Amino acid sequence: MLGSARRQRVSVSRWSRRHEAGRERGLTDLHATQSDVVQSRADGPSGPRLINMRFRAFSNIALLAGALLACQGAEVSGPGEWPQFRGPQGNGVSSELGLPLTWSEDSDNLAWKVTIPGEGNSSPIVSHGRIFLSTATTSETEVERRVIALDFATGEQLWQTPIGLAAKSKRHRYNTYAAPTPVTDGRHIFAHFGDLLACLDREGQILWTKELDEQYAEFAHYGSASSPVLTEKAVIIAHDRETQKKPQGWLGAFDKKTGEELWKVEWADKCCSYTTPLVRRRGASEEVIFTESGAVSSYDAVTGEKLWTHLLQFNQPVASAVTDGEFLAVFSGAHNVRFGAVLKLAGEGKDTQTEELWQTNQMIPQTASPVLYDGKLYTVVDLGHMVCYDVPTGTRLWRRRLPEAGGYRSSLVAGDGKIYTLTSSGMTVVLAAGHEFQQLATNPLAEGGNSSPAIAGRSILIRTKTTLYRFDGEGA
Repeated sequence: MLGSARRQRVSVSRWSRRHEAGRERGLTDLHATQSDVVQSRADGPSGPRLINMRFRAFSNIALLAGALLACQGAEVSGPGEWPQFRGPQGNGVSSELGLPLTWSEDSDNLAWKVTIPGEGNSSPIVSHGRIFLSTATTSETEVERRVIALDFATGEQLWQTPIGLAAKSKRHRYNTYAAPTPVTDGRHIFAHFGDLLACLDREGQILWTKELDEQYAEFAHYGSASSPVLTEKAVIIAHDRETQKKPQGWLGAFDKKTGEELWKVEWADKCCSYTTPLVRRRGASEEVIFTESGAVSSYDAVTGEKLWTHLLQFNQPVASAVTDGEFLAVFSGAHNVRFGAVLKLAGEGKDTQTEELWQTNQMIPQTASPVLYDGKLYTVVDLGHMVCYDVPTGTRLWRRRLPEAGGYRSSLVAGDGKIYTLTSSGMTVVLAAGHEFQQLATNPLAEGGNSSPAIAGRSILIRTKTTLYRFDGEGA
């Protein structure tokens, strides 16, 4: 058991309302209705005690959902799903309404919190009622990597699977040995640990593993950070060796069913990139958009052929690019070589035109990926300066210094008219999305971390150094 899952003052009538709401919202919210643990707190002679009542709701809809998942491969993401780093589109945006505004260690909307063994900067992902995340525990010389599954409704641990031992390697002081976020297609979970890629089924069985770089421990400097993403048939991995020896890094595609390498594009003249690729369908084909030192480029998802490149003036990018399909925002860099630009994409494939609408070298995030939401671009630097731009024109709508409570290294997420930014001390600052700066709430927790939040249904998941929390919004 990872820890005690705790439900706060949830009544049977509230559960019933949730069940009915879940039925109305359809198949994508079945995880909120099939199984729920309600724990009410009552004072007994020796103090508080927890009363647990389990309710299960099975319906024809649930049976239909199971049939659909079996037939369709469970590869379609909808409301309630957060299948990869920064959500369904990889841009940090949720379409859900009623997301939570305030919370604390003992607030009524704390659904549960559980202790997670080991450490990791990876974010939780959510698929069909289950949460998956990676973690790592260390000894003096070795690292043991694991993938863990939890029940979304209760926080109960379903399984944890060791992925294998590795030698300890160098890493940045803010990094961990489980930094890349896993990705799922609904049937499989793909976890990347720098030197190793693993595929598991939903029950925690390892289907295959792929050694990516047998010299990883020798060359690692800051450690792996780029998360895997999925195309129709492949897992995409960005791997930087952080060395002057060739090849310095590569972008590669691996068959989802077998782990077989499908293609690999190497580079030998630049170091280093820690960004997560974006997968987009443009026209009739899929493209992989990747931010590397000095450029953002697009590759054919099937062949790895480079389709287009746009040169940019930054070095060693960490913050990942975001796009809404029409605009592509790239704000990143390190060591005083930082740059931001918004491109307008037109056409497809090799015929794509990348028009640079505007650029800036001010207030560029070192770590936190920006969010492009409702026609505006939001960025935050490590020291807490947040900026809001009008996307097409680059007009700076506002710039503010956020409360000082540790570094702002987690990537931004947005939804329901709110922008969420999490500090390394555990405080989440909630802002109103819009032309004018409006701070709505500050929500501190007992400890911090560098993991980015996840949004599933009307709930937000926050991972700190030792704990995973689920806070519910309106009607969750």
